[in-house]
Amino acid sequence: MKEIYLKEFEVYKKSYQKSFWWTFIISIIILIVCFTLSFSMADFFIKQTEDIAESIANNMAKMSGKEINELSDIQTFLLIFWNNLKVVTITILLGIIPFYRLSSFFTIFQFSVVGVVFGGLFAMGHNVINAFTFSFLPHAIFELTALVYSVAIGNFINKNILAKVFFRKKKDSEPIGNLLKPSLRSYLFVVIPLLLIASFIEAFITSRLSENFL
Repeated sequence: MKEIYLKEFEVYKKSYQKSFWWTFIISIIILIVCFTLSFSMADFFIKQTEDIAESIANNMAKMSGKEINELSDIQTFLLIFWNNLKVVTITILLGIIPFYRLSSFFTIFQFSVVGVVFGGLFAMGHNVINAFTFSFLPHAIFELTALVYSVAIGNFINKNILAKVFFRKKKDSEPIGNLLKPSLRSYLFVVIPLLLIASFIEAFITSRLSENFL
């Protein structure tokens, strides 16, 4: 296991690091911008936040056949994990499409939704600092890291596919087999474990923190 993660760290430094940090920084800036816009567009952000909350509730009810408040912690954990797994899988697979950094755009949109939600909560008069600290941050540290890491994987694939398809730089791009092996290892040994931790925290810990402090 140690050898696997040592190899993964080398791949991260060589192929992922730059994409990871640029995506993270730009996404945080977009999140802050979206939140700041709520100061002058309160009604819009309140409506969007209500729509997002309703959409999440309906989606979970559709997948489980139950309302959110009827779910056990284990069921909530599994639903959150499955939903997040779909998001990161789509993020990585978008790298196959020969459109420059499509995975990054998809994730930046996800961060913008977070900014909109917190902007809506602020416009409603909620304590945003408490909401961020107790209902979001504990699991988001792991969940968003997994999401941005999946972007780095997708962009690694995307970069090499673009080099092959449009620029014909076969010498400068990795063979397909060399793309799949590290990408799959990153997915299995970094992204999925992070999502498992994030889902566990959100289902078993964040919910209780929210009940006690919000």
